Amino acid sequence: MRTLEDALARLPVDAQVAARQLSIFELPPSEATLASYLDLTATQWGVLRNSLERENILTVDRNGQLWFHEARRSHLWNRMLGEEERYEIGQPAYTALIDQYRQSVASSTGLMVTIAHAARYALHSQQTQPILLRLLQLTQAQLAVLASVIELEITDPLDGAHWTPPETALIYAHNTFGADRLAALDALPSLLDQGFIREVPETGSANADPNISCTLVEDETDELQIVLRGRVSDVLGKSVIAQITRRVVHEQYEALRLESSRVLSDPGRTDVIDLVRRVDKELFYRFDLRDGSVCPMLAVTVDYGGQPISMAAIFNRTDYRRAAKKSAAAVDEMSYGRRVKTTRAFEDQISTIPSQKLFQAAYLASGRPIEADGRGTWWMRNPAPPLPIHEYAFRQRTLAEVLRSRLTDVEQEIYALREPRGYAVGRAPDDTYLFVELRGTTRVLDLTFEQMELLQDDKPFTFARLEHHLNLRRGESTHLFTGRTQPEGLIDDPVISLMASFWQQARDFNKHQPRYRIKARAGALTQALRSAHADTAALARALSEQLTIGGMRGHRPQHGLRVAVHLGPTESSSLVAYTQPIGDPSDVQVRFLAPTVEPSGLDDLYGSVFDNPFGDEIFGGPSASTVANLLGYDDDEIELVR
Repeated sequence: MRTLEDALARLPVDAQVAARQLSIFELPPSEATLASYLDLTATQWGVLRNSLERENILTVDRNGQLWFHEARRSHLWNRMLGEEERYEIGQPAYTALIDQYRQSVASSTGLMVTIAHAARYALHSQQTQPILLRLLQLTQAQLAVLASVIELEITDPLDGAHWTPPETALIYAHNTFGADRLAALDALPSLLDQGFIREVPETGSANADPNISCTLVEDETDELQIVLRGRVSDVLGKSVIAQITRRVVHEQYEALRLESSRVLSDPGRTDVIDLVRRVDKELFYRFDLRDGSVCPMLAVTVDYGGQPISMAAIFNRTDYRRAAKKSAAAVDEMSYGRRVKTTRAFEDQISTIPSQKLFQAAYLASGRPIEADGRGTWWMRNPAPPLPIHEYAFRQRTLAEVLRSRLTDVEQEIYALREPRGYAVGRAPDDTYLFVELRGTTRVLDLTFEQMELLQDDKPFTFARLEHHLNLRRGESTHLFTGRTQPEGLIDDPVISLMASFWQQARDFNKHQPRYRIKARAGALTQALRSAHADTAALARALSEQLTIGGMRGHRPQHGLRVAVHLGPTESSSLVAYTQPIGDPSDVQVRFLAPTVEPSGLDDLYGSVFDNPFGDEIFGGPSASTVANLLGYDDDEIELVR
């Protein structure tokens, strides 16, 4: 670099000083900023600039301005200047750049990296703002996690609350910003301790780490935001796009947003039933205040360059939702350098789903009754010794796999069976049974002592740390953690236990759905009962072939169905009686007793229209509740239309 040194030596002293002061800038600030920074008039700066150009010190075109060749600038700044000179130059240069950026954000974004570099030498700013110094010392992984928190942050438009799920941020930091998984995991508590993120507690979220949010001011002209973005661009080679989930929703799904009255979004894959539960809490939007009717919703799953986004939108009218769904289905385009595409859509307000069907299939498969306490608790006690926890989880995993191929699309969505389901389980030294539900895998893993200890400690980000320690593969994630203390061991049946969870999800979904309507006519009723009976029998057969339920496994006798119906003048006087004789499940017969005949009871009703040569047990009761039971529904989930 002898030529540079010779060129500088030929300049007057004041020009040499100016060249040294300018060498901090990788890119040239504006002409006005340069003149102000050097304390020169515009004319004086013009003369100085010509001198520097004449000596070939400023030679490279940078956005229409001649500037240093980077190698020569770097040599001047890093080799020719002493440390004291750099710190003397750094603070005024940093202040000048910040001022320019704030005056013209749109045209100054290219200066963010230069600002971040200058900030290292801005001692006064570091002393007055200690967090600036900490920001300059953040590692690559810490920058990646903090950038991910900012990009994935969700803001509630009603109360202004904002948050990011930490597990989602960690995955995003690895997939989008290239952070090492372990380093990213270590970065979370460090960022929390240093004050760059804070916890955002969520009511009732015992099975998840608390959400987090960035503590920096949400203003693109804020000094710390400018430096952070410059450091991310410099170190990670990517720009930070604040609240990218919101931007995608607002820009790519504008038609959906405009048609709806309320849109909720999550930067991750959220189960449909959880979206339904969230929507049901939006009382002002979910229900028409004039008549109490339920407003329809649409759940949408989006793939944004490999990052899932979940949305739930509420609409005032069904035709608004129809238009929104059509527009959402057509989304497949580029946004901020990544492809945005709708992968799934789910509509409610179609009908209820049969919440009792799984229990009925389990009964047919095992022949053992299922007990209930009337308050939503269902169980079956195993006759054998308590199950080992691995076997308990394996049976639940197998049940989920059987159901994934045998339930309707709506049932699969509500029971969250679209993804494979596995478990990580263990029995802790204090005899607590630990269950971690996994998604994206069918593996059943045994928790190590260290992993169980991690689940039971009180350190922050338990589940984020667990995901790493489980060595989950790409696409696999933890979903739900349950700890159970049972001194007598796992004596309840695991199949019924999981079915009870599905029952609760069905009941939560059905609560605000229109009832399943069925006409009390021979043709319609026969078709519905035949379909439901055959479907439940097929499911029971599949369960008995692949699972042990209540100690029972293997084929059991199959049954047909005989249904006698009497429609009296009122609901209370209408009866249904039925038997389930051994035979082909498709052999379903429905017969009506003439309305003018009044049966004395179930036996009289059944005997009036069917023979019962083998003395099969007759079941039945009021028409609506009995038909609901035969179809796999609870009493309040159907409407029998006369």
